[in-house]
Amino acid sequence: MKTLIIGAVAYDPKVTLIWDIIRDYFNDRGVRLDYVLFSNYEFQVEALCNGFIDIAWNTNVAWLQTLNAVGGKAKAIVMRDTDANFTSKLIVKSDSPIKTLSDLNGKTVALGSADSAQAAILPKYYMDQAGVAFKELRFNSDVGKHGDTGKSETDVLQAVRSGKADAGAVGCSRWINMLSNGEFAEGEIEAFWTSPEYCHCNFTILESADPLLAERFSDTLLGMDPNDPTIKKMMAMEGLNRWLKVSPELLKGYDNLSAAMKHYDLYKGF
Repeated sequence: MKTLIIGAVAYDPKVTLIWDIIRDYFNDRGVRLDYVLFSNYEFQVEALCNGFIDIAWNTNVAWLQTLNAVGGKAKAIVMRDTDANFTSKLIVKSDSPIKTLSDLNGKTVALGSADSAQAAILPKYYMDQAGVAFKELRFNSDVGKHGDTGKSETDVLQAVRSGKADAGAVGCSRWINMLSNGEFAEGEIEAFWTSPEYCHCNFTILESADPLLAERFSDTLLGMDPNDPTIKKMMAMEGLNRWLKVSPELLKGYDNLSAAMKHYDLYKGF
């Protein structure tokens, strides 16, 4: 049986532990699997398109980059439950008079890395679509990781706290972490706007691949028991409660990001 080679981006030291657990789970069930870590998503997309890896664990931006590179001949097969209802937040100091998007006219808005859907591309797109004339304060602190490190969103928070920016954009998962980790005093910062829901990461495979690859991988991943202590630990680190099979309905969750990337001509690179 062929060994499945999965690509993932090493945005944090925990990535190795996550994939060691997944690899061992698959191999213990007779599905040969190994993984390759990349330093950025653009290399990973290239590796998938050139057949160096079989499946890529992609951000939403990397998924759309892959579709663009292969003329739409790729499939999203599995995602996390938390990828299906992702949102972006606009945050301000709690005593700020800013309460709506229109209040941002003439204001400075901090945005995360240029390739971060959640902290830059989509918030900017929605503000532009609403006709908001704002000044950008950009933090390109983790370009190549598509915002996975959360570093640029930390920079956004600090800009809002310090008054360098009137508002800032972060993803919902980073916002929850900011709240739970006590990164600011209670009552200091609030979110005043939430984007429409969209989809984030997925496992991507080319349509030219053996269909049994996708089936074998998906069935094994979906069969994980979230109550198993080792799997529970992995899922907590990876930020999910269960895996979801990607449906045509879920694929619609990428439409607005696709429109934004085309609008800003981002397929040429960041």
